[in-house]
Formats: sequence, C-alpha cells, structure tokens
Amino acid sequence: MVSKTILAHEVTKKSDALALRPAVSASQATIWHWLSCSWCKKSLFLICDLIAVMAAHWLAEVSVHHFLQIPEGSLAPSGYYLFYVPFFAALLYLLEGYKSPDLRRPEKELQLVFTGVSLSFAALVCANFVLFKTLGFSRYLVLAWYALTLFLMLGIRFSLRTLYDSLWRRGLAQQKALLVGSTITLAEYQTRLSIQRYEGYRIAGVLAEPDSRGALENRALGLPVLGSLDQWEHVAEKHKVQLIFLRLPTTSCDSHPRVLEIIRRCQEKRIDVEVYSDLFGSPEFNYERDEFSGFFRFYATPRWSRALERLVKSALDKLIGLVGSLVTLLLVPVVGLLIKLEDSGPIFYPREFVGCDGKVHYYFKFRTMREDADQILQNTPALREKFAEKFKLANDPRVLRVGRFLRKYSIDEFPQFFGLLSGQLTFVGPRVISWDERDRYGEQLKMLLSVKPGLTGFWQVMGRQTTTYEERVRMDMFYIEHWSIWLDLVIMAKTAWKVLRAEGAH
Repeated sequence: MVSKTILAHEVTKKSDALALRPAVSASQATIWHWLSCSWCKKSLFLICDLIAVMAAHWLAEVSVHHFLQIPEGSLAPSGYYLFYVPFFAALLYLLEGYKSPDLRRPEKELQLVFTGVSLSFAALVCANFVLFKTLGFSRYLVLAWYALTLFLMLGIRFSLRTLYDSLWRRGLAQQKALLVGSTITLAEYQTRLSIQRYEGYRIAGVLAEPDSRGALENRALGLPVLGSLDQWEHVAEKHKVQLIFLRLPTTSCDSHPRVLEIIRRCQEKRIDVEVYSDLFGSPEFNYERDEFSGFFRFYATPRWSRALERLVKSALDKLIGLVGSLVTLLLVPVVGLLIKLEDSGPIFYPREFVGCDGKVHYYFKFRTMREDADQILQNTPALREKFAEKFKLANDPRVLRVGRFLRKYSIDEFPQFFGLLSGQLTFVGPRVISWDERDRYGEQLKMLLSVKPGLTGFWQVMGRQTTTYEERVRMDMFYIEHWSIWLDLVIMAKTAWKVLRAEGAH
C-alpha cells in the first residue's frame, strides 16, 4: 500500500505546479503540444546528434592541424561530411538511439550514447578502409573526433533532457495521460514516477468502475474521476489524450480480452498504451518478445557483464578513495584551524552506521557542531522530537558557523574517503543509517544491508535533505533494484553538480 504521507506530499507539489503554470495562447499551446509528441522528440535528438558529430569533426580537424601541424589535405577527403553524416544517422537509428528518448532513464541514455558512438566509429574506420583506402586519414583526427563526439553528444542530449525537465516542471510540453483501472495500482504508478522526479505526463484524470471506495481514493490522489471504463474512448477524445495507463483486475475472467480491445482501438487512434503488470514492472527480470511464438521470454543477465560492472565499481572506489584521502590530508590543517578558532574540541566527529554485517561501525567527518551537540539534543525534547522525523534538522542551532560552510559545500564529508580505502563504504550506494534508523526500513532492511552504504547516492541527487524520510527509503530501494555502473556514473556527475551549487544542503 502506498504511503498516504507520500501521496499527500505529491498532491501538494502538483497543486503548486498547476498554480505556477503560465497562461498560454493558442499558438503557444500548439508549440507545446508538438514538443510533447514522440516524433518531435526523436527529430530533436537526431538533429542535435548530427550537429554534435559535425561540430566534433570540425573541432578535431582544427585541433590536429594546429597542435600536430598535420596538413589539412591529409586529414580527410574533400566533402567527407556528405558520407559520414548519413552514415552516423543510419547507424545510430539502427542502434535504437531514437527509440522513445523520453522513456529512457539517464543511465540508459549514457550507456546508449557510449556504446552507440563507439560502435559507429568502429564501423566508420572499417568503411574508410574499404571506401577510401587510396586516401589518407589521420588516426589522430579519428581519435580526437571520437572523444569530442562523445563529449558533445552527451552534453547536448543531457541538455535536451534538462530542457524538457524544466518545461515539465512548469506544466509545459507534457503528454496528456489517462489512468484506467485500480486506484491502488494507479497510486503506486504515481509514486514510481515521483521518486524519480519524472513529470513528463499530465494526468487528465481517472476512469474506473463506479464504486464509492474507488471514488474516495481517487479524490485522495487529487485526480478527478472522469467516468466509467466504458466511456474511455469519449473521454480520451475529449481531453486529447496521448497516453493511456491501463490496469484492469487480474481476477476478472474477461480482463485480458478487454485490455486487447482497448489496445487495438488505441492503435487506430494513434494513442500509446502502457499496461501495468507486476510481472513486467520488476527490474529483476530481463525479457524480450519471441517473434515465433508471440510470447515473452525471460532470461538471466550474463554473469560476466555483472562481474565486470562490479570490478569497475571497485576500481573506481579505490581510485576515488585514494585521491579523496590525499585531498583530505591537505584540508586537515586549514579546516582544523578554523574549527579550533570557533570551538575547542576534536577536529573529527565519529559517525556511527550499520554495516552490511548488521553491526555498528564508524566513519569520520569534520566536526561541524558544538562539542556538546549530543547533550543539547538529549536535553531539548522539542528538538529531539523534530530530529526523530527525518534524523536531520533544517536549521540546527547546534551547527557552528564554520560548520555551515563546510556542510554547504560538503567539505565535512571528505574524511569519509578513508572509508573507501578501507572497504567499509562505497562512493555511490544507499545512504548510511544509524542503529536507531533500522526500524524505519522494516522488511526492507535486509535488502538495504545487502550492499555497502555510499558517500553519495540516488536520494542525495534527487532532492537531498528536501526529501521526506519515506521517500529516502523508497529511493534507496530503487537504487539497489536498478543498480548498474551506468547509474553510478550518472549519480557521480549529478553529485558534482549538486555540490558545486550547494543545492539541498544544510
């Protein structure tokens, strides 16, 4: 059952978003509708990719010619762009680079760009050898072109994603969606989108079989009940719906035929349908459609792939831990002096956490609070009660002036890098919890302790201290269930950006 606290929190945020939505004219509404269409998004991604490839080629030519003094005539044939532009467009299309870009999570975008660009350049080198073997190609140009293409394509694609996220938060360029089916399931659907901060859909309302309980739950979700299931075609046409999210009772004997009929009619009307299923919604399973039988086949992830990802993660932890520890050693004299000038006492503060073995361990942070901070908390009931809600205080009176600066830019976290070298912590993982927080995870504690806690993680980059405690628990579970090295790389990049902006820190 979805927590009422989370749902109420989401309804409030959606109400605020609706209140901030700017008034638009008919022409502007048309533009936002076009931008919400799948064909428009695919076209934007294609155009931007080709711009990135051409810009990277030009920059590579200029750089190689300037720094290596290679003659321009030896870099590439004249009019070479007439070949490589359609070549890259075709290969990236075949590698599914433009298949529903709005449905791809950031780590899948990173993986797709890296593999797509790498395979495309490997194919380009082979094509050059066959088609232009009598002409000279600079290998330095190809290497520089490859690196710049990766950098520019990732930059432009993620800038597009950021642009769409910004528009969605303002209630613009969203796809209109209709929820059909069980209210409890639909609430879970909203929560799944919420913890990922995905706002690409503007939900027009709900269609369900008429009953008082369902109507009451829909009102609790802040969504209007637009009618019964039999009215879905009329409602979809009236609200110009682009997506129908469908979940009918699995206990009903006529459920599947009704689902198939709705899908057939939606195909005729050019409306996308997303069918909710506990089976296909699980991240634990990989599956693909068997074209011979028409059914789905489930298969296991290759062991070597998972092992390789874990090896890369371990290597990154050691490298980051080594560099971070060296930086920490340089920071100790300066930070220690600032702390001592304001408050006598130790420079470091031992922070307890529950390790994978279920026992209490400690890591160190630069001390940011008064030396008697724990006693103040215990002796102030109002402060202790507020702390128990999130295990954090937004305006903590115990924090030193220098401590606020250290926290704002996460400098107080640097001694944790020693924990990476010792193997107690990982750089990206679920958040560390204290002994008193174990009960907040309930049955999910076992899953939480199945992986090392991290210095940063999914919840930090999706809201940090601005999230509710229940959201943090869900975000930790989401990270563990969806872990991949690509997700870690995305979180690392977002962490650097969040820290530089001092966003959500206190």
